[in-house]
Amino acid sequence: MYSKRRWTQPQGLSQRSETSRINNAQGRLMEDMILGACRDYERRGIARIVKVPEPFRVVRNTDRGQGIATVRFTGRAEPDFVGCLAGGRMIAFESKYTTADRIQQRVVTDAQANALKSYTRIGASTYICCGIGTGFDLAYFMIPWAVWQYMDITYGRKYMTREDAKMYRVKADAVIHFLDNI
Repeated sequence: MYSKRRWTQPQGLSQRSETSRINNAQGRLMEDMILGACRDYERRGIARIVKVPEPFRVVRNTDRGQGIATVRFTGRAEPDFVGCLAGGRMIAFESKYTTADRIQQRVVTDAQANALKSYTRIGASTYICCGIGTGFDLAYFMIPWAVWQYMDITYGRKYMTREDAKMYRVKADAVIHFLDNI
């Protein structure tokens, strides 16, 4: 006979860590949706964009055939995606997701910001692709780096609301059509 026990939050698991867990899971889903669009853009000859792997080395292989290892990150994170648009222009962008009603500027690390600035200086198109909200209230945006990095000047604060970002909204279904408005 099956138990009808309700799930309860484990002791010591804070609401903040639960929110982080949800954001991480949704962020992975968002990256998968971006990768789906990347495959479609490449198939149609619009762009070739790839996910940049995190730089790490294996410290200890603990998998015993299960694909599990202890790793150490060895370098600063680059933007999540880089590639080339048809015609030869480079593109680089970071993806971020939040369940909140606003996206904080600080979610982009200093290393990621420096990389995006460097790519911008040499002529690349640079962006933050972000998801804001949950469920039916979820929307995706492709915000130019030039707007993101100066949001404190533009909006007088270091976050953007969905209303602030509405002109950068992109369509999403099974994939996030992040290039469609560029």
